[in-house]
Amino acid sequence: MAGHRVSSQLWVATLLVATALSGCEEISGFVENAVGATEPQPPPQAEHGGEETEAKLPERPATSTATSETQVITFRSILDNRELSREERIRAFENLDPAALQKPVARSNVTGGPPTASIRRQPRQDEPSQSELAAARRRVPVVMYSTAWCGVCKRARKYFQEAGISFVEYDVDENASARAEYLRLNPRRSVPTIKVGDEVIVGFSAQAVNAALDAATQGRLH
Repeated sequence: MAGHRVSSQLWVATLLVATALSGCEEISGFVENAVGATEPQPPPQAEHGGEETEAKLPERPATSTATSETQVITFRSILDNRELSREERIRAFENLDPAALQKPVARSNVTGGPPTASIRRQPRQDEPSQSELAAARRRVPVVMYSTAWCGVCKRARKYFQEAGISFVEYDVDENASARAEYLRLNPRRSVPTIKVGDEVIVGFSAQAVNAALDAATQGRLH
């Protein structure tokens, strides 16, 4: 290959000399074409298609007992909704975890005997630092009951991952024990159902998740 390239260059140089001596326009044009043919051509640019379309979610299987939920329901939203009748409010509360109505109970580290002033837990007098708040927030358990075909579940999953919120996820179509717990928390059979600490969120809202995280964090620090 290298010998062929040198021979081509000598041939082109000979033609250039002949052109200069004779002044022949035909030879000059031939030489220009020959030189152009020997120059390496840039590789063709690959055509870039548009952005890859987002992977489609699988269809809801006929055996699934869950339905996709877009409306966000929490205990707070039920309490604040003045349009609900008493009967509707009772039914709404029945669909959520009653444990969320109760404040977290502080565990005593006393093994026996009456409490004394030296070992009795005193309430905090100072405000927790940002590092304490962040550490307590990370310890709040977050569990999401979802399905593979639920678009709202996918959006919630993406938010948790981008926000750095640790969570455990159960597919209620695949996990029988998780499905039983999910139905206990949300008899409406809708996904996602998210439990943040003791708060149950039906549907997904970043605002509702963060509000529940903040409330659970404060409960752990006081």
